Amino acid sequence: MKRTFLWLAATIFSSQLIAQDSTSFRQLDQVIVTANRLQQKQSSTGKMVTVINQETLQRNAGKNLSEIINYQAGVFINGAGNNLGTNPDIYLRGSGLGNTLILLDGVPMNDPSQINNTFDLNMIALGIVERVEILKGAQSTLWGSDAVAGVINIITRKSTKNGQHLSSLLSYGSYQTLRGNIGLNGSIGKFSYRLGYDFTNGKGFSTAHDSTGKKDFDKDNFKQNNWQIALGYQFNKNWSLTTSHQFLKYTGSTDAGAFQDDKDNVFDNKNTQHHIDLGYAGTNIQWHLTQSFLKAGRIYTDDSASVGGFSKYSRGEYNGNTAITETFGNFNLSKKIVLVTGLQYQQQQTSQNYLSISSFGPFETALGDSAKANNLSWYNSILLNDLAGFDLEAGFRINHHNIYGNNSTYTINPSYHINKQLKLFINISSAYKIPSLYQLYSEYGNKGLSPEKSTNYELGFAFLDKKGRISVRLAGFKREIQDLIVFNTNPINFVSQYINRDQQHDYGFELETRVAFSAKMDWVFNATYVDGEGENNGFKTKNLYRRPNVVLNTVLTWQPTAKITLMPSLRYIGTRLKGTYDAGPEKMPAYTTIDLYMGYALTKRTKWFIDLRNVTNQEYFDVVGYNSKRFNLMAGLTFGF
Repeated sequence: MKRTFLWLAATIFSSQLIAQDSTSFRQLDQVIVTANRLQQKQSSTGKMVTVINQETLQRNAGKNLSEIINYQAGVFINGAGNNLGTNPDIYLRGSGLGNTLILLDGVPMNDPSQINNTFDLNMIALGIVERVEILKGAQSTLWGSDAVAGVINIITRKSTKNGQHLSSLLSYGSYQTLRGNIGLNGSIGKFSYRLGYDFTNGKGFSTAHDSTGKKDFDKDNFKQNNWQIALGYQFNKNWSLTTSHQFLKYTGSTDAGAFQDDKDNVFDNKNTQHHIDLGYAGTNIQWHLTQSFLKAGRIYTDDSASVGGFSKYSRGEYNGNTAITETFGNFNLSKKIVLVTGLQYQQQQTSQNYLSISSFGPFETALGDSAKANNLSWYNSILLNDLAGFDLEAGFRINHHNIYGNNSTYTINPSYHINKQLKLFINISSAYKIPSLYQLYSEYGNKGLSPEKSTNYELGFAFLDKKGRISVRLAGFKREIQDLIVFNTNPINFVSQYINRDQQHDYGFELETRVAFSAKMDWVFNATYVDGEGENNGFKTKNLYRRPNVVLNTVLTWQPTAKITLMPSLRYIGTRLKGTYDAGPEKMPAYTTIDLYMGYALTKRTKWFIDLRNVTNQEYFDVVGYNSKRFNLMAGLTFGF
């Protein structure tokens, strides 16, 4: 049986972690909302968009969101396979940290307390997610700062129109991990609601790797709780009001660093999100007025006699607040021309304190709550649909930042349908990334910083056969980034500061394909290749640290009976450069992991599952000195009515 499984896994590859059932043949041309901020068929856009739908999420109920997204084309998440509580680093198409914009229902989820303005995916509980759309390429015209390599839009579950419905999950597995959620949603007249609760509790394993195997490193635990509430009211046929609120807290322990254990190094993270949306939906106009608030807080404390070296105590507290006011609309100027326009105002603020006590005495840094900035953006995009087989998106964005001033972006994205099965597309677009509050206000801050500016070039095709059983998408891309913000130490006076200096040149391709052999067997594949180098004063260096040049993913889904689903999957991660300060050889070795999912439907709404991961017990490291999961499993039950 093991040989049969290995053979199946080694000969199939996938663009999604889990393939669909027989209905997927007719659902390949899905409705998406992220590409152009409106509902449209995937075939009508000239952009690469990967969709993780609800069925895929249900068949990954024992995983977290990072693990699921990590299997998609163009994506590598460093830390997705590490201990619970690891902050996942997202590398989309090989781009650096902070160059992928995370959205929650179209709202930017930046965390201004982070150095790179990044958002922690641990803050999103899987139970609230309806689907995920991953949009590749420079997308700042419609989505603003940080959308340099692309956008990941996490779309939450909505209330059902009729009656009340309950969904729940309970699973248990390796590292004494217990995970569950329960959600209740429905409608009463014009009023709709959704209530949810998610939790994860695990004993974990040592975050740091014991290279000798003799130091008895302790386990690092993790506990997370998430509460959600969403309410809606339909005033009439056209007008509606919705609100959503999420409260999340997770705590755990970690280690002192690579290869370094620590018995009492703990973290306490909190996150609250509030969103309100007044919407109008007419025959030719859709319009929204939204207000969002995001509050993030992180505390790290190391207080123990066991701390290593000369360190005795450390505590860091980091708080960030974001408020976004936005109005946008879609206007059908004709049957084939749509105008998308909007205005967005974003405010960010952070306060940070760090104290450490060592043999050299105390050391303290602080960043007061006066560290703040705001942006005002105006964006427009014209969409031409099916003009003799020709589609076009052309748009621009003008942004004003209260510290550095003005910048702008553009998008030109034509596509042409050669016939009903084959489409060619070109994308030439620009993007930007604003300086973070830490880069502006910290002891290393520089208020003279400019935003990072990038240009993205993309060429590709999409093919779907007449029967909808073979789908192929291929795109090559090139990304040029100017005015990179880097940390620099002056060799003469040894003063350190963030400056604009370097350039970055990246290129690669991604391939997604799907083949439906029958109504009961589906095979999908994705492959990604990236390479790049940084440039400073004409000197070029290979610098895609901790990012593989080659990633392959594969899944076969087979339903031998109406109740049984079997799904072997394989993931190959190629060699990659170690981090600048990581120990060991310059190149980290490639590795392969194999998983096997088995599900059994007791009823239409109740299913048992077992998810076996890394079944060959492969030892691998995404970051030198930090452990990843060996063979592990999760088993559980999903139930609803």
